[in-house]
Amino acid sequence: MASKAARKAIYLQKLRSHLKDNNKHLVIVSADNLCVNQIQAIRQGLRPHSSVVMGKNSFMRRSLAIQAPSAGKPAFVGAIPHINGKVGLILTDCDPEEVSETVAGYKLQPLVCSSMDIGMCSLWQWLLGFHMNLLSK
Repeated sequence: MASKAARKAIYLQKLRSHLKDNNKHLVIVSADNLCVNQIQAIRQGLRPHSSVVMGKNSFMRRSLAIQAPSAGKPAFVGAIPHINGKVGLILTDCDPEEVSETVAGYKLQPLVCSSMDIGMCSLWQWLLGFHMNLLSK
C-alpha cells in the first residue's frame, strides 16, 4: 500500500494531466446518496469526451488552486468555493449544458438510507410504538 504522500502525489499528477488536456469547461456535480456503481456508469458514459474527478474536498480545492493556473486555466480557480459536500468535478471539452443533461439523463436511484439511518428509523418506530401503547391504555 502506498504512503499517504505517494497517494497525494499520484492524485495531483492525475489532476494535472486532466487539466492539461483540451478540457475547456469544469462542471461541479453533487454525488450525495449515490453508490459506486452509479458513479461508475456516469464515468463510462462521459468517458469519450470528459473525465470525472472525485476526491476529498480539501485536497481537490488545494490541488485545483495549485494546478489550474499552471495549466493555463486560471478561471477554474473560481470554482474552489463551490467545492463542498460530496461533489465531483467533470472536466470536459463539450458544452457544459450537454454534460449536465447527460448526467441528469441517468436513472439514478438514491441510496435509501445508511446504517445509521436504519438504526434511527428503528429507534423512532420503537418509540412511536411505545408511546402509542401508552396512549391506548
